[in-house]
Amino acid sequence: MQLAEYLTNLEDRVDSLRLKIAVIGLGYVGLPTAIAFYNAGFKVVGIDVSSIVIDRLKNRSSQITEEVGMEIPHGPRWELTTEYENYIQNCDLAIVCVPTPVDEKHLPDVSAIKSALDSIIKSINNDSKTVIILESTVQPGTTRTCIQLSTDKYPESKEKILMAYCPERVSPGEGGYGVEDVPRVIGSEDANLTRILSKLYENITSGGVIPVSSIEVAEASKLVENAQRDIDLAFSNELAILLPRLGLDVEEVLSAASTKWNFHRHTPGIGVGGHCIPIDPHYYIEIAKRNGVTSAMSPAARKLNSMMPAFSADEVIKLCGERPPKKVLILGFSYKPNVSDARETPVMSLIDELLQRGVTDILVWDPHIENPELPEQASSVSDPYHQLGVDCFIIATAHDEVKELNWNKLRESSLNPRIFDGRRCLPPKMFIDGGWTYHAIGRPWKWKN
Repeated sequence: MQLAEYLTNLEDRVDSLRLKIAVIGLGYVGLPTAIAFYNAGFKVVGIDVSSIVIDRLKNRSSQITEEVGMEIPHGPRWELTTEYENYIQNCDLAIVCVPTPVDEKHLPDVSAIKSALDSIIKSINNDSKTVIILESTVQPGTTRTCIQLSTDKYPESKEKILMAYCPERVSPGEGGYGVEDVPRVIGSEDANLTRILSKLYENITSGGVIPVSSIEVAEASKLVENAQRDIDLAFSNELAILLPRLGLDVEEVLSAASTKWNFHRHTPGIGVGGHCIPIDPHYYIEIAKRNGVTSAMSPAARKLNSMMPAFSADEVIKLCGERPPKKVLILGFSYKPNVSDARETPVMSLIDELLQRGVTDILVWDPHIENPELPEQASSVSDPYHQLGVDCFIIATAHDEVKELNWNKLRESSLNPRIFDGRRCLPPKMFIDGGWTYHAIGRPWKWKN
């Protein structure tokens, strides 16, 4: 089948909802994407290498769907598997949503992409063409390179693969920024294919679809988005260090500045976490260096954001009279409010920094995570109210459950009613009036009540 004929047929299958879509990687991006396409009326195969993930989804159990407000489908248009071979060959299109972390040297690790592409390409039906869309964060040129490497291993598939890139942009746990809300950017190797795939994604998002001229433009857009956000957050965090030395509260200054129409407001905190912001700038830094450009802003932003847990630990020690508190209860462990996602959480670094400063008894309470992975010197607790002798409380994640705690009850059970608000999520006056020794990130130490 010639390309023009194939694309005509593909468009007809998109328009009539007869497309069968494989989604590879059923995490915070892949699972909502698979469900969104199912809800739009398409046949969907969800593939994940973890049998535990697949078994839970088959039992219709998922913390992810609870957090994003979706239901796990069931029925003839919905399949789940750990296998590729007997499923990919019946699919028209494969969407890859696997992790792209960095290694110990902060260099890009695309091994999961390569593995997924190998499994897809060796399993396709060579009597037809298959579209592969990569959604994972990569450097410009990675989609073509990785697909080329896979087709070199399986040369019979070389003419059967069409490639595209559509960066994921969801923000789990934030209303209005889910897979069904955010605008999508898409680029492919053929302008007509890009147009058709734009129509496909229009079925799952109300935010619109922006076609771009190439795969590489779409890839670069993802890096630029998150590198810029990292820089913006770093500036807010830098202000949280500087302004208190001038006797100024960073929150009051930022609130005033944000009244200007073009000011982009960010809130400082104990650090930056998640699967994008701490990772994607390293992809940008590395490709810039490889192409003879030494980035000035992105490495500085990464360094500043990475040191915020150490700065926060110093603030805690100062709050406790320049001595390590005897027992600390950290409220929240995930990297952002109201989700169970603890990838690259800055709370882990905060714990390490507190341990280095002599804190020996560290407790962690997070209502969204049953058993967070902690250093052996720290312990997870299921109830914050029955921890006697706490010397200092630290708000590390602004979960609704954290903000709604009974602070009078916590104060009564504490050895010393001291609290450090590392997320600026509650009004200082509430604690000061309640008899707490209170401090918060970005707040001057000499505060006039």
